[in-house]
Amino acid sequence: MTMHRWTILFGLLLVAIGLGGYYFADAKQPMALIPAVLGIAMFVCGVVAAQGAMRMLAIHVAALIGVIGFVGPLVALFEDTANTAAVLAKGLTSALCLMFVLMCVNSFLEVRRARKAGKNTDEKEELNTDEQDLIS
Repeated sequence: MTMHRWTILFGLLLVAIGLGGYYFADAKQPMALIPAVLGIAMFVCGVVAAQGAMRMLAIHVAALIGVIGFVGPLVALFEDTANTAAVLAKGLTSALCLMFVLMCVNSFLEVRRARKAGKNTDEKEELNTDEQDLIS
């Protein structure tokens, strides 16, 4: 699966965490929707990357959103330990964003190695097969 699809998936998961944290928390506070906002931004980056024109920029912006989504909740995780829904939402957000950032770094390194070796990357091959399907 290519990174733009993973970006869309992680964006949807973050939206689910944000909405779940908001609706299942005792006090409905707008701060619980922060993972959903991060998820929407990540989803938009994935959709833009799927178009192909600004793929590299969109995935790099999504990786930056992932870093923010990892560090932000991790810092605030230990401040409010009384509300278990908030702790769970912050922990899940931080863990998901860490996994996404690690996947991005791995993808960036694979693309760099492939470029040095002169090979096509998975994304280029996918674009080439799509273009061949359009031609035939």
